[in-house]
Amino acid sequence: MTKKITESALRSSSTTISFARGHKLYQSDAVFDTFRQDDTITGRCEGSSAPYYHLRVRIDEGGIQEAFCTCPYDWGGYCKHIIALMLTYIHNPDAFVEQKSVEELLSLMDKESLVHLIGEIVDKNPDLYLWLLTAVQSTTLKIKPAQSGKKRKTQVSNTQYRKQIQSILHSLSGYRRSEAYWMMGGMVSQLQQICESANAFLDAGDAKGALVILSTLLTEVCNSYEEFDDSDGELGQFIEELALPMVEAILSSDFGITERRRLINELEPVIEEFNAYGIDDLDVILAALNRGWSDEAQGVLEENSYDEIILNEAKLNILERQSRVEDFLNLCLNTGRYLRYILKQIELGEYRKAVTVAWKTLAQAEDALLVARGLRDAGRLEAALRLAEKGLGLGGSKYNLGTWLGPIEETRGRVEQAIQAYKAAFTSLPSLELYQTLQRLSGNDWETLKPALMCILDGDRHANELVDVYLFEEKWDAAVAIADRVGAWQYNLIEKVADGVIAVRPDWVIQASQKQAQALIDKTQSKYYSIAAQWLVKMKQAYLSTGRISEWQAYMDGLKRTYARRPALQAELKKL
Repeated sequence: MTKKITESALRSSSTTISFARGHKLYQSDAVFDTFRQDDTITGRCEGSSAPYYHLRVRIDEGGIQEAFCTCPYDWGGYCKHIIALMLTYIHNPDAFVEQKSVEELLSLMDKESLVHLIGEIVDKNPDLYLWLLTAVQSTTLKIKPAQSGKKRKTQVSNTQYRKQIQSILHSLSGYRRSEAYWMMGGMVSQLQQICESANAFLDAGDAKGALVILSTLLTEVCNSYEEFDDSDGELGQFIEELALPMVEAILSSDFGITERRRLINELEPVIEEFNAYGIDDLDVILAALNRGWSDEAQGVLEENSYDEIILNEAKLNILERQSRVEDFLNLCLNTGRYLRYILKQIELGEYRKAVTVAWKTLAQAEDALLVARGLRDAGRLEAALRLAEKGLGLGGSKYNLGTWLGPIEETRGRVEQAIQAYKAAFTSLPSLELYQTLQRLSGNDWETLKPALMCILDGDRHANELVDVYLFEEKWDAAVAIADRVGAWQYNLIEKVADGVIAVRPDWVIQASQKQAQALIDKTQSKYYSIAAQWLVKMKQAYLSTGRISEWQAYMDGLKRTYARRPALQAELKKL
């Protein structure tokens, strides 16, 4: 099938604002240096916070497979620069100069010239040397560090890590408990970096080194835990997440009986203390120490218990790290880890086996999406689409699956299937963009489809989305009615309605703005006065839109007299 991108599918994958801005960039010829290499489109686009942004888009028979832009946009859908690039490609494909692939370019060079070229590249980019060295060694040796069997001569120092961990834990000591509460996230992030160091040792095949770090981390946090206000559970969750890498380290280590008993004696009181704090998912660490890899002598764990899940997950991670493919696949099937089995078979190129198991075992839409993405990346788009369509009938949220599948179906001209995908996404997570997409695609059938969508929006749960729809359809009174119903605490929704109806329902905007501003002024705290002033700005605009300047001025004069003894408020009022 021809690899064709449609403007309709591009619009469906973008927010209304982003598409409009991208279209404006396209019309102003902001896109330049456009090239095409096989299925990859590249270019540059003029930017606001940079002279230009680099763009790269990979396409297949389903449309855009992957898109990348160096801009910081991260608010859903494609950024305006990607949209501008793709509109240029849709309407002026001849602007994209065909480039040879890297393989084709390098094949024209002899070995001596190629070595010289690589040397020049590394001279200009010294950081590439380590990458090149690793790539050459990997290609030459065909082994991973974890499989080499070579022992590290340098032992991990628990003293060094203990000092580092204690320094992180004591970083909040100078603050009151209430102040430290707001800084917990930053401290946990630093502790996570310690955990990443342990994971690096695991990846390098030094399980005992990883265990030294993780055991020290667990012990030191336990010693200081009662000092923190962990009511949000950030630190407790971090501790629970240490269970999996610790079990991996234990199962990857060759322990003697004495060493194993020493670790149990060291960690058991720590885990018991965490249990007393309500952090009770660490017993699996002791189970791993007691049982080792083979658990036959210890009896069978309760099926699907937390300990069984973590132990099996750790074993799978170890087998995958050691490239023991057959053992990995067998354990996946024996323990019901079908998703990992399927994704591994796709990685191995065994697509038929992957699809067969996927159709029989997948139960969640999100899992179907993971598999469908994998199949598409492997060039098996048809199989990916069939599985994704099946996924719309599985459990869980369909939003991500529907918004992934919809543009592909749309690109391929399968409008009915696209509507079903977008509708499934809308059912899980309604939005104005999806509503508009469904309206555009359904055409003459819109009046049949619309009641079902409005039924999904009914109720306070989706009040924001319903307001978006009413404002889009210019049903001003319906939007106002929702704003009146939800209560003053939903000020974001009320503000949205006020901004939307200021020109058509000014009296309501005046009333709503006055109510919001007065409530903020009544708090008698200066930090709220600037927000109150923002509501007064809306009030002023509503008055001026109807030519009632004198009424606005009279209201302002009254405010200034009433609150003459509040200098901070007076300063804000003068700005109006």
